This record gives sequence, C-alpha cells and structure tokens, in this order.
Amino acid sequence: MLELFAQAVLWISAGLLFYIYCGYPVLLWILRKITRPVKTSSALPARWPTVTVIISAYNEATVIQERIRNLLDQDYPKDCLQILIGSDGSTDGTYEAITRRFPKVRCIPFRRRRGKASVLNDLVQESSSDYLVFTDAATVFYPDTIKQLIRGFWEYPTAAVIGGRLDIQSSDTARNQDGVYWRYEMFLKSIESEIGAALGVSGAIYAVRRADYQPLPEKTMADDLLEPLLIRLRTGCDVLLHHTARAFQVTPARVTDEFHRRVRTGAGILHVLVHTRHLLLPRQGLVALAYWSHKVLRLSGPWLLAGAFFANLWLIQLPVFQALFAAQAAFYALALGAGWLRWLPAVGKVARIARYFLVLNAALAVGSVKFLVGAARPTWDRTLRPAYPAAGVLLGVPETTHEHAQEHRPAA
Repeated sequence: MLELFAQAVLWISAGLLFYIYCGYPVLLWILRKITRPVKTSSALPARWPTVTVIISAYNEATVIQERIRNLLDQDYPKDCLQILIGSDGSTDGTYEAITRRFPKVRCIPFRRRRGKASVLNDLVQESSSDYLVFTDAATVFYPDTIKQLIRGFWEYPTAAVIGGRLDIQSSDTARNQDGVYWRYEMFLKSIESEIGAALGVSGAIYAVRRADYQPLPEKTMADDLLEPLLIRLRTGCDVLLHHTARAFQVTPARVTDEFHRRVRTGAGILHVLVHTRHLLLPRQGLVALAYWSHKVLRLSGPWLLAGAFFANLWLIQLPVFQALFAAQAAFYALALGAGWLRWLPAVGKVARIARYFLVLNAALAVGSVKFLVGAARPTWDRTLRPAYPAAGVLLGVPETTHEHAQEHRPAA
C-alpha cells in the first residue's frame, strides 16, 4: 500500500511539474492558435492626456537622480507630465538628493517606513492626472516609453491596465540567471495578454487610468499583481502587455540577492490570492486557467519537487526508479556545483540555470511559509545591482546635462 502511495505521489508530482514549466506554455501556444485575439484599434489620442509618474523609493540616493533625468528626457509633452516620488522612511538622503537637484520634482518624505503599497496609495491621492504610470528607481525607460504606454489604451480599447516590456540585462560578471528566467516569463505573459488572460504586469513599467486605481491593502507585497487583478475584478477589462513600451533593468549580480526578492514574491502571491480568489472560479474562463497554472500551481513547485524526490527515494529498491532517482540526483548535483562548473561553456550555463531554478523554488517555499506564519512584511530592502552607465549611454541617445533637464522639469 505504501509503495502504491509513493508511486502516486511521484508520478503526480512529476506530472504537475512538467505541466507547470512545459505543458502550460504548449497549451498557451495552442490556445493562441484557436482563440480570438484581444481587440485592437489603430486610433490615437487627439491630444496627449496628463500623466503622473509614480515611484515609491527606499534608500535610492545613489540612483534616483539619474532616474529622474531619464524621466525628464521622455518624449512626452512637458506640461502634461508630473513626477511624484515618495520616500518611504529613507535614511540615506534620498529626499535631499531629489530636492537639492530637482526642486520642481515633487517628493514626499514619509518619515515612518510603511511599505510600498501605503506609499503608492498616498501618492495616487496627491495626483489629479488622467493616467498614472508606475515604475521604480532601478529601471530605465526608453525615450518614448510613456507615450507608448498611453497609446496602449487607444490601441487596446478593452484594456484597463497597460504593461510594458521589461528587458533584463546582466553584467559581465553576473552569476544570476534572472535574464533567462525573465525571457521565459515574458513568453508566457505575451501569450496570456494576446488571449485576454493576462494577470499581472511588471511593477517597473505599467499604466492605469487614475479613475480605475484601486487602493491597495497596506500589507501588499506584490502590488504589480494585485493592482491589475483588483482593476480587472472591478471593471471587467483586460490587462494588456504592450511590447512597444520598453524599459530595462540590470539584474542583481548575486543569486542571493535574487533569492531575497523571490521570497517576497512567494509571500506576495499568497496575499494576492486571498484578495482575488474569485478569479480562480471556472466562470472566469481563460483568466482562471492562467491563474491556476501560472500562479497557484507555480507556488506548489517546491513541495512537488520535495514530493518527487522523497517518493522516489522510498522506491529506490526498484530498478526503474533507480534510474529516475539518478537523474534527479544528477540535476541537484549540477545545481549545487554551478559555482565550480560555471567556466565550462555549455555545462556551466546549464548548471547555473539549474541552480537558479532551485533557488527560485526554495525562495517561493520560504516566502509561502513566512506568509502562513505571519512573518511576511510589506517593507523591502533595496536590491543591490551592478553599477551601470547613465541611461543615455545605454540607450544610445545623447546625454542630457543637468541644466538642460532643469529647463524641462514638469510642474509639481
């Protein structure tokens, strides 16, 4: 009886893991072929609406000035653009770094650290613009990013949330494989968007109508998932990924930095599930399918990996399961030895991807447990990223001097 139970655990765990990471992408590809795509239009705004760019910042003094210059250089009517930044209890002089160089860019210093969601809610209340663009201090926009985000609302008439394409760039010495994982994620998000089943967006680049914004619960940890889903629940409109709106970030150099960020993601998704569980009901159609496949089952990944390993270990006396256990052991050994194997051209890359896969799932497990025991918190620590050149250098556009930027500062 125990042997049959162990076999059931092994094959169910292996089957679900295969579906989560391989079967679901194939299913999405098939659905894209047979499903009517989201309605599009060639219409453009008669005049550009007012926009407020909103950033919640914590200890970003080293990068916030370059980020502001990047926003001031946007190809968007200056009299229609406002930049609004909230310093969430920063202790490194973030507020002073902004007001000293950009006195007309409005920054609100929140003395007590409360977390991103509370800051976003307060900043939205301070805005009277037609549209809100959310981003962060670690992101770089391309020159037409804001225009492309706003155009998305005209090109996709059924959309209430427009997300952009975030490109992840690695430094030459980075050992983190977040860029590989992100390309996989963008593939899934793109097809979900095309069939009207998109769930969240990247918090680094998305826009909503000011009238549609839904106040976030103060303990929110995944605002870029919860806000779009709350808007979808309230309006019944789509969440769309608009590829022509682009931005990029430099990935954290160390896997440990990414681990801590993914712990927050694991806890955040469970928090989102509590508030948007109605979207899991079958009547939600493709949205429910995407939610179960891309989020709920993904959270179960760590426990499925553990179930497959220990069930296989229980069955090790049977020859057929010995080969399967050897394959699992080799995969884990490859991941654990990634640091020593990284110099080998092909094997090293596979080893780093295997390690990232395990780190990702371990982080999801830790985050889930922290949420369930009440230890998750809405505040965050700044992720350390490699230094990178000024935005203009990376994007291939002329650098803007500080004096020139000040001439084009939007009124607060």
